[in-house]
Amino acid sequence: MIDQETLNGLFNKYEGPTVTACNRHDDAVVINLYVDDNLRWFQGHFPEQPVLPGIVQIDWAGTLARALMVGDNSFKQLINIKFKTMVMPNTAMQLELTYQADKGSLKFHFFNENTSFSQGSFKFIPL
Repeated sequence: MIDQETLNGLFNKYEGPTVTACNRHDDAVVINLYVDDNLRWFQGHFPEQPVLPGIVQIDWAGTLARALMVGDNSFKQLINIKFKTMVMPNTAMQLELTYQADKGSLKFHFFNENTSFSQGSFKFIPL
């Protein structure tokens, strides 16, 4: 299992979440994240109320999935992407990744105890 320091190092400063914990459960990983208000994604998106862009959530899920589960398998497509609630600055949340290697399917879900933020699936082609 990759440690928190390595996972935090996957992102450029001011572009990624802070990984505070990572736990593996069979074919799933649950990663605790903190979305700091100093991330550059909040600048200008939107000036009155900063919101984390949905595409950034997809990038974070894909980056962490590659490091923890998928490896170098080729990306094929995104399916069933749903953005349910906006992610605001200074939000603690979890990312659950579930990988079915035989199907090349990785499901992601960003959530916390009160809210489901987004979810969807990546399809990969095994190398």
